[in-house]
Amino acid sequence: MEFALLVLDDGYYKVELAGGYCDGNCSVCRKCINNRNIVTLIREENAEFYQKYVLDHQIRTAELCRKAAEALSLDEDEKIILIQSALLHDIGKLLIPFKILSKDGPLSPFERRIIQLHPLKGAEWLRERDFTEEITAVIEAHHERVDSLGYPYGLKGDEIPFLARVLAVCDAFEVMISGRHYKVSKTVDEALKELKKGVGTQFDERAVTNFIQIWYNESAKSRKKMVV
Repeated sequence: MEFALLVLDDGYYKVELAGGYCDGNCSVCRKCINNRNIVTLIREENAEFYQKYVLDHQIRTAELCRKAAEALSLDEDEKIILIQSALLHDIGKLLIPFKILSKDGPLSPFERRIIQLHPLKGAEWLRERDFTEEITAVIEAHHERVDSLGYPYGLKGDEIPFLARVLAVCDAFEVMISGRHYKVSKTVDEALKELKKGVGTQFDERAVTNFIQIWYNESAKSRKKMVV
């Protein structure tokens, strides 16, 4: 048995898997409840899935958010909020049934609703541990859409915190280029086209324009180095 554990690393909180012993005698031990840094117990056979599709994904998304923060010239406080939110944005997925989270086929309406609760569950869990409202609000809103068809609240446009709109773009791009257990990955160009297509419906225009410019600038730098 392993624990999904909240740890502090270089000034930011993130989730890591740590080996542990569980005899199932929960009425006596209660370690999972009494240790407020333990998110949940993870079965060893499920650990690789969580590592690949939740924990590693959060770290890669946070790196994209770091680049976005620099390109947007966010102040230091906003940068910290965005990166910290990215590192924990899917923590709520650790709190929903693994059978639903790992399902390969189409989700039932009930299963889809359970999945859509993960931003809310994650934000609530973090609020109970005194994370700031600035961070939990971004996590709670990272699946909202500017056309109001997102979740969990159906917020629209500027009702969605700007940093959540930035996180939504970075999150979606990372998912597209990395793939999921039910979906093959896209190329960078394909993913950028999907972001453009979603402007004004799923995504914020400023956040997408900024993100695409990051990639064009990095590509230009790479080509210049190759020529030199």
